[in-house]
Amino acid sequence: MNQSTINETSLTRHACSFNLDFQIPITILLGTTFVLSVSENIVVSLVICLDKKLRRPSNGYLLSLALTDICISMGLIPMELTYVWSYPKWPLGSEGTNVLNSVWLFSIVSSFLTLLVITLDRYKAVMSLVRYREVVSWGRTLVFIGVVWLYTSIVVILMRVLAFYPTSGMTYEWNVNYRFYYPFLGLHIVLPLVIISTLYRQIYKKAVENRAQLLLRGQLHGPGSTATSDTVRETRIEVKMAKTVGFVFLFLVIVWIPVLILEIFYAFGSESCVIEQLGVVSLWITCSNGMINPLVYSLRNKDFHRAILQLIRCKRPRPASA
Repeated sequence: MNQSTINETSLTRHACSFNLDFQIPITILLGTTFVLSVSENIVVSLVICLDKKLRRPSNGYLLSLALTDICISMGLIPMELTYVWSYPKWPLGSEGTNVLNSVWLFSIVSSFLTLLVITLDRYKAVMSLVRYREVVSWGRTLVFIGVVWLYTSIVVILMRVLAFYPTSGMTYEWNVNYRFYYPFLGLHIVLPLVIISTLYRQIYKKAVENRAQLLLRGQLHGPGSTATSDTVRETRIEVKMAKTVGFVFLFLVIVWIPVLILEIFYAFGSESCVIEQLGVVSLWITCSNGMINPLVYSLRNKDFHRAILQLIRCKRPRPASA
């Protein structure tokens, strides 16, 4: 089969086309998501870096998650809009296909791996606050973040080298070998979900236990005890942070459910206009997680809310109290 025959076959597999009734609404949704996700996460990144009160080790992981959301939005949405308006043709060629699929793999690894690391951090903080203070620092957190990004980059590069096969370049194609892709999904979605769920079960039990111990300690030492007040305050901060991460985890699961359902259809070789359109919608839902996370931070954390308002009003952040 010569190259022209391959190109014709590739085009005939996509007998449908996206009309304006689909293109215009999805463009508005993707464009709005792009603007909000990028701008919100830039603000979150800035306030964590500039406000010393927010420069806690746990917030370092939120900084990494914000940067991840920025990369996902800037990498996926413009190319997806190109796909929507040029479908069934693909003007970016085979290399554009490779880039889009690589960014998709990056979004999977970075999102779930970062949330897994955040959950492990919350687990250590809630299970043993004293030990957590002794071993965790801002610098060490940045090192762990660097390791996560390095691992993500290596995995995506390996998948690009080992699992991608050549395409015609005439149409966009999912050119990732499924023999590699499904183990990839199991390792970077299913396994993190299982571990995170298990850890949160333990976090919940320990939080209930800590609350009972703090109430008993307050009764023994009295409400005016400085040591007790500091411990209660720090414990409440760490537990509340764990709850915030729990909400982030919940939203992440919700937005990825449509993607996993579509993967079942793709596994059985389902190809239709409806499936193609649902694929675009599921990608938008996935990217929308990037604009939900910053709202969760600001609504759940008064320090974030204060720092964001100060940044918007161009005020200098208050120095951390001694």
